[in-house]
Formats: sequence, structure tokens, C-alpha cells
Amino acid sequence: MEIQVNSTKGSLSYRQLMQHRIHEILIVSSLYDAFKLEEDGRLSEMLISEYQAYNLINVPRITRVSTADHAFRKMEQKHYDLVITMAHIIDANPFEFGRTIHKRFGDVPIVMLTANKREYEWVMANSENTEGIDRIFYWLGDSSIFPALIKYVEDKKNASRDIQKGMVRAIIVVEDSPSFYSVFLPIIYRIIIEYTGKLISREYTDDLKLLRMYSRPKILLATTYEEAVDYYSRYKNNLLAVISDIRYPKEGKINPQSGVEFLKTVLQNTPSAPMLLLSMEKENARYARAVNAYFLDKNSPDLIHELRQFVIDHCGFGDFVFRTPSKKEILRVRTLRSLETALSKVPLQSISYHAKRDHFSNWMAVRGYFELADKLKPLNYDDFTEPENLRKFLIEAVSNVRKHQLQDKVVIFNSETYDPELKYLRIGTGTLGGKGRGLVFLVNYLSRFDLEKAFPGVNISVPRFVVLGTHVYDDFMERNNLPYRALETDNDKEIDRIFIDGEFDKAFTGDIIEYLRHNNNPLAVRSSSLLEDSFFEPFAGIYRTLMIPNRDESLDVRVGQLLNAIKLVYASVFQSASRSYMGSTGHRPEDEKMGVIIQHLIGKSYGDYFYPTFSGVMQSYNYYPQKKLTREGGLATVALGLGRTVVSGEKALRFSPQHPKIIPQFYDTKSTLRNSQTHFYALNLHNDSALLLKGEECNLDRLEVNKADQSCVLDIVSSVYNANDNSFSESDWEKGPRIITFANILKYKTFPLAQLLQTTTKIIKDGMGSQVEMEFAANVCLNGEYTSEFYILQIRPQVTYDRSAHIKLANAAKEKLVLFSDITLGNGICRGVKDIIYVDIETFDILKTEAIVQEIRKLNSRFSEERHYLLIGPGRWGTADPMLGVPVNWNDISFVRSIVEVGLPDLYVEPSFGSHFFQNMTSLGISYFTIPPAKIESNIDWGWLQTQKAEYIGEYIRHIRCEKAITIQVNGTKGEGLILKPLLS
Repeated sequence: MEIQVNSTKGSLSYRQLMQHRIHEILIVSSLYDAFKLEEDGRLSEMLISEYQAYNLINVPRITRVSTADHAFRKMEQKHYDLVITMAHIIDANPFEFGRTIHKRFGDVPIVMLTANKREYEWVMANSENTEGIDRIFYWLGDSSIFPALIKYVEDKKNASRDIQKGMVRAIIVVEDSPSFYSVFLPIIYRIIIEYTGKLISREYTDDLKLLRMYSRPKILLATTYEEAVDYYSRYKNNLLAVISDIRYPKEGKINPQSGVEFLKTVLQNTPSAPMLLLSMEKENARYARAVNAYFLDKNSPDLIHELRQFVIDHCGFGDFVFRTPSKKEILRVRTLRSLETALSKVPLQSISYHAKRDHFSNWMAVRGYFELADKLKPLNYDDFTEPENLRKFLIEAVSNVRKHQLQDKVVIFNSETYDPELKYLRIGTGTLGGKGRGLVFLVNYLSRFDLEKAFPGVNISVPRFVVLGTHVYDDFMERNNLPYRALETDNDKEIDRIFIDGEFDKAFTGDIIEYLRHNNNPLAVRSSSLLEDSFFEPFAGIYRTLMIPNRDESLDVRVGQLLNAIKLVYASVFQSASRSYMGSTGHRPEDEKMGVIIQHLIGKSYGDYFYPTFSGVMQSYNYYPQKKLTREGGLATVALGLGRTVVSGEKALRFSPQHPKIIPQFYDTKSTLRNSQTHFYALNLHNDSALLLKGEECNLDRLEVNKADQSCVLDIVSSVYNANDNSFSESDWEKGPRIITFANILKYKTFPLAQLLQTTTKIIKDGMGSQVEMEFAANVCLNGEYTSEFYILQIRPQVTYDRSAHIKLANAAKEKLVLFSDITLGNGICRGVKDIIYVDIETFDILKTEAIVQEIRKLNSRFSEERHYLLIGPGRWGTADPMLGVPVNWNDISFVRSIVEVGLPDLYVEPSFGSHFFQNMTSLGISYFTIPPAKIESNIDWGWLQTQKAEYIGEYIRHIRCEKAITIQVNGTKGEGLILKPLLS
């Protein structure tokens, strides 16, 4: 199926803004002016300090020369983005100097600094032609003028692109007096950047932080009426405010009413724009009232404060303040979420008051919500036939932006501004760990594809999650001195106790409290260590995953449960099974760092239990293809309920999405009854707070399949067995035992599982550049009560053996073989193994598998990294169900080099390809042989094994040691393998 890639049209990136930046500045001044300017060489430090105060980055580099001639030579050697010249240049008039630069080097911005009004008037009076200088500023010793003039030049350069294409807002400042705009601009820039910094601190992602920085309003300085009108005509659709003097040139002459005339033009075409009129005469306030503008007296001692307040209150930088038409304050809001809530409460008259004046639009624009700002800009109370429709329109518009702006982003959790609509969050710094990286990649990558369009009627997503960075782990370990204490004991229960007694940082605990305050659904707390899910060492299932109901009425209880679950995941780094696996991979617990994923558990509530319709593991590469199945077609393993059935190696259903109707394990009625799933896992919603202390194995309830909800689950995944005619039916009205066959889905396609797995696996495989394993879960609904859901829980690279070297098996006679199998996993030749541990099939008892584990564990402790063994035994190795085989863990067989799975006539279970045991085995390069029941006598030389001298004979186990090594050969291309006796080695 061809999946369309989502269009990014309409989305604005910070990379599209501020294309022109000032990086290199050339200053031309006499040595004396340079001394005054630099204050004994500190100009660069002064500029750095100002940039830091403005929360700006990319401080420009400054080069200084003393003469115009030297400046020309410098500019011939290097490009400069801005030239700043003093009023006095020893070898040129500053205006002549500017004209020469423009003629020789193009449109390089040139700014002149004068010390005061007298110097300004003197230089203007002594220059016949004042062209060549783009703008003149007063420098009175205040270093804030430098970032202001730099930003002024950048804004002028970027205005056309950023405002017209990027929808950035503009503030037009009209003032012809350098003495005033040299004061105004630094103030306005500092206000804007200060409040932009506050908005940045509340943002959730680095990209949004940069977008807020780059999308701040542009300040456009005009010194004449014509220049102001030109700016307005170009940018009126994105006008944020106008600040204008009353007296400045028009048609080449000073006009005492230029400001009033300009504001009348603005009022006529953009009546909602906030306007401020400035004058040195108080009586001109009447002109401001006439054009509905605010007024400021330039002589006022509070001029700076009043100017600052105008920008904050009327340009949308502060809180949104709901007012009555009489301007009485009703309510303040700071975030989109609080705005949406307020809109449903405040009087309609207040909403109309603000809508008419573009207050909603301006507030949105300053925060970078440009599309929403444009949508709200033309709003008018009279546009709606029903007054309440205005309220509904605003709430819906804000809600849509709030819900969709970050739906495919992983954002930084902020307890002050947390929005429950955010699906993917991060708490703490440091790395995310293997699973965390996979999930974050998945969230970002899948957003490129329009999957739900390809599968209508199915919501396809990644479950909500919070990922804890590894620095949370580092802080917890250091705060409680845990690494040393945990390594001093090898008692797993004692390690758990030590970790449970530890305390988290108060700020982190506060974040967890705030998160759970808004989320009370069941949670899966998963490990996400540095070492997990790597290509060669996946560490699958080595660390804990804990599920908690998170339904208690007490928030304190729920917080305690979650914090304890996190602690127990941390503790699993030091558990004996983890240490054993680490030892086999050359790692130490001290090398590990643990991230944690708090993932919303997928499922529905059915009485006292919570579970999905089904869960499973999809592998893009099929190790053991049968019949029409191919290796490249992949293999899925699915089971009713939670995924522990699959990853623990219990009975589940396997199929290839390429051929979903072919079920190798269901080759007849008898095999279907024998091999179908009999139990499933569910979370008990009424477990108490002591749940976690009972151990991971007690974290879930293991139920018989007939305990599953019939109408919503069993009817979808099961068939009814009719003993009278020895057949199966998918009719929900028939009576009989329920058998998990997935026939409704795979045969009758009531849910597009096979196609979904093929499509998503291919997409993820292409994105990762390797074979992949994908864990998934689904809630399927056939009666229309809710939309069916398919969730990808996690992804990891699938470890496949390197088959570049073709292994040719030895052409040995049967009497030279310990065993042979044509169902084999691995590739290569292994020499040096002299020890064989095997389960005596004559004394084997399926009810005694736990005792067999104890024997194997004792024998395993006699081996080392320099001494390995071959392990042979009946049933499925590593299963969690002792009725299917020997339920060993990794620390029980940590020094095994090859495993042989022997099928008995009454105990033949195909290898569990989706289990964590199987995944780690393949990653460690341990070859795996399967002997079916029909070949148990022909393919294994039991007689040879029995005649070898035994180093140990137990109730169920024999350990033999050969004088010479056996040879293990596996051809990964054909899936064949053999083990040669020592005589041929």
C-alpha cells in the first residue's frame, strides 16, 4: 500500500525567519572616540553583557579602524554586515564616507553615532549632502544602544520576508528626532525581548523556543510621513501597534500635524490597532482623543514607565486581561489552556469588546500562533447571527490549536503550564535511553505519514507517555548513595528495599504530582536504559516493566505507587539477572544509566480488569519460514490481552502478514486445540498500594481465556469449537469452548491487522535502516461504540545474523553427529565447547520443570566466560509457563553457547520468536536448534550422550565433559545446523 506523506504546508519553522543577521561589525572612529567608546577596551564585553541581558545569542564580532582608508581596505578583504561610524573621521566626511561605501560595496547598512544634539546639529550643518548614512543615533554612554541599533538594522532587512511570508507582526515607530528614538528603541526592544524571553521559558520544545525568539514583532522606525505611510501600506495586515510623534517631516517640511494625519489613516483602515501619540505639548492630547489614540507627554518624568506599560498592555506581551467595556478587569490568563477555560466563563460583552479590538489576535500573534491570529483578526460581534456563536467559535479555534500544535512532538514538562492535551512529554535532562529514543523517533517519524487516511476507521498512534531523562536516575542514585549500597549485596529483595527507601528530588516529585493530578488511567512503567534496544545488545526483558492501576481515590497513594515503580525499575539494574546478562555482554551495573518511560497502558476496563483486545510483537524478518512464508515477509506473534503472554514465551498465535490465512501451528483440529492460547494477562484495577512489593511476577493477573469479556473481546479473537463435528465456527451465537484463533481478523478481515503490520513495519524499517521488532496493542470494536485503535508500543532493531559468510556444513556421516536440525537459528562455526548439559528425557516430568531449573542453575555457576556449554532439553526454553518447557532466566544459563529445543510427542511447542528470551539469545549469537517430535530419535544420538562419562548426574540432568571439543555449525541461509562429535573435531 502506498502511504501518502503528510504535507508540511502552513507550518512555520524558525529557520525560515531572520534570514539576515548581523555577524560582523566594522566601527570607524578616531583613537580618542574609540577610547570613549570602548572604555579602555571593553566594547566587546559590554556588547556581550547587553546581549545576555536581552537573552540574545550570536553576539556580533567587532572590528575597529581609525580611518576611512583603512575601512575601505578592510572591506575589500572581508564582508561586513554593518558599518558604524563616528561623526568625526580624520580623513573623510562621514556622509562622503557612507556614499563611497555604498558605491563600492553595495547596500551595506551604515549608522552614525553622535555624542549629543550639538554634535548632531554641527555635523548636519557642515555637510551639504547628508545622503550616505542610513540612520543617526545618539550615544550617551548607555551600552543598550548597541543591541538596539543592531536589531533595528536586522528588522529592517528582514521585515518584508518575515512579516509578509512569516506572518510576524510589526510595530511602527515614527520619530524624526535621534535624541528621542535613541531612547525609545532600546526601551521597546528591551521590553519585547524581555517578555519574549518569558514566553520562551514556558515553551515545550527547543524548536518552539527558537520560533518564539525569531518571530518576535519587528520594530520599523520611520522618520518622515511618507516613510511611515509606506510601512503601513505594506504591513497593515500584520500591524501590532503604532507609536508616533506628532511633528515630523511631510513632503520635505516639518508638519506639526503629521502624526495626527498618519494616525487618521491607520484609524480609518485598521481601527483596532493600538495607537500612541507623543508630543512635548500637553494640549495635543486632544488630537490623540480625536483619533482614538493614547497620549504621552515627552516631558513627563514617567515617560519611560508609561511607554513600557503601553507596549506591555496593548501589544499582547503580558497576561490576557479580560475587561468589561468600561475597562474593569475581570480575569487574567497566561496560557492557551487557561484562555480556553476563561472563554467559557467570562461575559459575552467582554469577549465582544476584545474581539472588536483585535486583542485576541494580537495576543496570539505575539506568541507565534500566526494562523490562529489571522483567523481571529477580522472577528466582529456582528458577524454572528447568534451572539453565543462568537464564544463557541473562539473556544473551538483555541482548542484546535492547543490540541494539535504539539500532537506529534515530545515536549518538556512544565508543571506551571502543563496542558493535559499534550501526549508526549519529557521530564529531566540527560539522555532518553534506548526505548525512549525509539519512541521519540517513532512519534516524530510517523507524523510524516497519513496512516489514518490509508486505514479509515482505525486510530493509529503511539500511546501517551512521559520519558524520564537519565539525570533523574543520576540524581536519585547520588542523593541516596545507592550504587555502593546496591553493589554490597546480591540479595534481590534487599536491593529492592534499599531503592524503595530512597527519596527523589522535591522538584521531580512535584512534576509527578502535577502529572498524575490530570491522569488517572493505568500506567506501564518501563525501563529505558542506555544499553537497551541497541542493535547488538537489546537487553530485552532484562529490566523490569511494572503496571499500576493508578485508580485510587487518593492522589498521594497514586503518586506513591508510581514513584515506587520508578524506583523498582532503577533497582532492576542491580538485580542478579541483570548482573548476569551484563557480565555476558562485558558491561557492569556501574556503566548503566536508566531512563524510564511512563506509558499509558493500552486497553479497556472490563469489570475488575484492564486489558486490550490483543497485543503482539512484529518482526520484519522471519527466522524460520515455513510453507509459502518467506524470511522477508516477517512474522507476527499475537495474543489476547496484555503482551506478557508473547514476551514471556507462552502460547500465542503466529502468522506472516503476507499470508495471514496460513497458521503453521494450526495444521489440523487437534493441533489447534493443543497450541492455541489458554491464558491471558490483565491488570487488576483493584490491587492495593502494596502491589509492587509482591514482585514483578505478581504485577498482573493470569486468567483463563474464558474470563475475557465475550461480546467485546472473545467474539473478535476466538472461534467456537463444535465437538460434534470436530470443527470451528466464528458465529457468536453458537455454544461451545472458545478457542483463540484470530479467524475473524485474519480470515474474515474484520480488522486490517495484517495490512497494518505490513505497512507500519515497512515504514519503520525504512526509517531505521535495519530489520525491526515492533511491539503493538489494539482495542478493536465491531459494534461502533468507539473507534478501533492500533498502538505501536515500542520499536527496536531486530538482530539478524551476519550471513555474508556462507557456512558450508560438514559432509559427515550420521555416526559422526551429536545432532542435526533443519530448523536452526544462527550462522557460523563455534569451536571450543567441551561440555554438554542435557535433560534426561527418560526421567523428564513437565510438572518438575522448576526443579530442573534449580539443577541447571547450580551447574551454570561452575562455568565462566572462558568455559561454555551446550544445553539440550525438551519444550520451550525460557518460557514463563512451566507447562510449555523449562522456565529458565538468563542468570540460570548465562554461560550457555548453544541451545537445543527437543520436541516430545506430548510436548512440542514451536520457538517463541517474539519473546524477550529469544531476542536476547539472538543478540548474543547463541545458536538455537529445534528438533521436532518426529525426528527426536533420528536427529539426536542419545546413545552416544548416554555412554559419555558424566561429571554430574542429577534427578533430571546429566552433565558430560568431552576430552576434545565438539564443533557447532549453522548455515543461516538455509536454517540448517549440526553438532559434530569430538572425534571429527
